[in-house]
Amino acid sequence: MSAGTGHGRNPYRPGAAIRPLFLAGRDAEQRRFRAVLDASPQLPANVRITGLRGVGKSVLLKRLDELAGDGNWLTSRMQVEPRHNRDATLLEATVGLASQAQLRASRAERVRKRLRDVARHTRTLQVTWEDLSFSIDPLAGDRTTSLAKALYDATNAAVEADFAGYLLMLDEAQVLRDETDRNGQHPLSALIVAINTLQEQELPIGIVLCGLPSLSSNLLRARTYTERMFRGEQIGALSRADAADALLRPAEGTSIAIDADVVDRVVDEVEGYPFFIQLWGAELWEAARDATLTNITPALLDAVEPEIYRRLDADFYDNRVDVLTPAEQDLLMATAGCPYPPLTSADIRRRSGKTDANVNVLMGRLSDQGVVYRIQRGQYDYTAPKFHEFLQRRAGRQR
Repeated sequence: MSAGTGHGRNPYRPGAAIRPLFLAGRDAEQRRFRAVLDASPQLPANVRITGLRGVGKSVLLKRLDELAGDGNWLTSRMQVEPRHNRDATLLEATVGLASQAQLRASRAERVRKRLRDVARHTRTLQVTWEDLSFSIDPLAGDRTTSLAKALYDATNAAVEADFAGYLLMLDEAQVLRDETDRNGQHPLSALIVAINTLQEQELPIGIVLCGLPSLSSNLLRARTYTERMFRGEQIGALSRADAADALLRPAEGTSIAIDADVVDRVVDEVEGYPFFIQLWGAELWEAARDATLTNITPALLDAVEPEIYRRLDADFYDNRVDVLTPAEQDLLMATAGCPYPPLTSADIRRRSGKTDANVNVLMGRLSDQGVVYRIQRGQYDYTAPKFHEFLQRRAGRQR
């Protein structure tokens, strides 16, 4: 992929879900995704992408959307918001996506022919639309039935229009969580049951869910079989070589070069996180251009790094704390003084002076807010890389 730009435009792109000029280190994930699509519908085209903030999940999801299009799949992609964590609102949003997909494909008979004479299952509810009949768990509810119908209609339209299938792609999917109350909200279960029901009939439909690490546990709590239903892609930091490429390749073809010593220092500092690489590159390149330098040198890095951290804290970290309640902020700031990694409930209790019950409640709320996630009982980690170091810097500013 070409990474060259003109002399005057900054070639780095720090920002949420903004694709860099050179996408480094994700070739294996792309190859596996193509293989998943090629194996459908005999094997479900389902992918679960998880990782910390700043590792490039959303950028990868956009790239997979492009690959699906190249493979002749009809796709719908949406960023899930907290308001969608309700049965009715998720149904409305998903039906809307499916309806929009239908507008891009004509309705006909091809899928229905595949589904005629489907074997009946015991203890199931038969749902019939025109001459199509298949089974949905009677406990799933009317909304799951409506969701399955909308997804079926989109898949049917896609195949009739000679697409390979229909792919639903949801970003920030960790916000979807079933309530434990049987009579509560179960949006994630509704979605999984609808998709699974259609895939059992070998319809060419797939789903890609992208989100924070808590997405995996949310899926398992919703339906235990999701562990077998999805191909898991855990997106982490780039290797040292890929991180260096991510820093160097965008600057190719510009008037500014990067000294090898600077590359080594930046790669060490950012620990392979793509957003950080783009931020360091953008600030250093801008500073070099403003100073009419042709090389980014260690001396320039020394001069600019305080501003890089100021921007990193302001753009990436601070807002994740500022939106919390005072009690949540207090507990989160207390974790700055805890041994790490990982964070443990016992250490947080000792540092904060709160009871076990208060710690559990507040850590649960921080998890719901997407600030931390539970590794296992009594152990947590942050959802953003190098967050512990940030909290220590913030604590220093507050003294």
